[in-house]
Amino acid sequence: MPHPISRPSLYSLIFLTGALGLYGCAEKGEPASASAPADGATQAVASPGGAGAELPAASRAMRITTEMSVSVADVDGSVSALRNAVTDAGGYVSDAKISGAGSFKVASLELKVPTDKLGSFRDTIAATGRIDSEAEKAEDVTEQRADLKARVKNARAQEKRLLELLSDRTGSLADVIAAEKSLAEVRELVERLEAQDTTLDRQIAFATVKLRLGPQRELEAVGAGDRIGGAFSRGVTLAGQALVGTAVAIGTAGPTLLLFALLGYLMFRVVRAIHERTKPKAPTFAPPPRQPG
Repeated sequence: MPHPISRPSLYSLIFLTGALGLYGCAEKGEPASASAPADGATQAVASPGGAGAELPAASRAMRITTEMSVSVADVDGSVSALRNAVTDAGGYVSDAKISGAGSFKVASLELKVPTDKLGSFRDTIAATGRIDSEAEKAEDVTEQRADLKARVKNARAQEKRLLELLSDRTGSLADVIAAEKSLAEVRELVERLEAQDTTLDRQIAFATVKLRLGPQRELEAVGAGDRIGGAFSRGVTLAGQALVGTAVAIGTAGPTLLLFALLGYLMFRVVRAIHERTKPKAPTFAPPPRQPG
């Protein structure tokens, strides 16, 4: 027979509500050791044989990201072929961008490929053209996944306990309201943790492949004469551009310079006229009168 909600049960609600704060802090990045203990199976995955023990590489949960730059003969054809290839492999295209035209067309793809088929899919990419660059990042999320699953289990246990406390509403109204509020918070926590768990499992199951596809540009052998002729042609082009630039600059600044020159000349004339007017005149001396005879 279910027990009515009593004061001890209310204390347990307060404890459960406080535990929610611990879960919230742990979700922000606290170490897994601060979380409630998981079941035996989960603990075996997180740290078999005690702290510091290592799982075999094949048993680790890895989140893999690969970035590749490939030069292809036909960008559109290669994009279409890779779309079909990732679909056949059981993956999908999560993002695609194509810009430019003709020999300047570039495509950027983000593909999600099943992790167990990543090796064969990379061979498919290599067959489409020439690989110019390649980088891979493998992030070990084994402990993160084990910790997250433990949190989900504990949150579900809290939810079950609160449902049992609410199954008999013979307690006070305040106790019932407190239990319902705690139940809503726990259910919200369960939904959030389950969404994170699902996202992490999907990231582990599907590797991310970021591709950049560009047109191939073959280098042609150039003779000495062609190189000299090309250099002279580029020099003439640059000289013409410099001449045009100079003419444009003169045409743009010419009227302004002419206006300043005219104003300067007028100011010079005014200053000179004022100087001429204020300059003291030299005294004039009359010749002495001539004596008669």
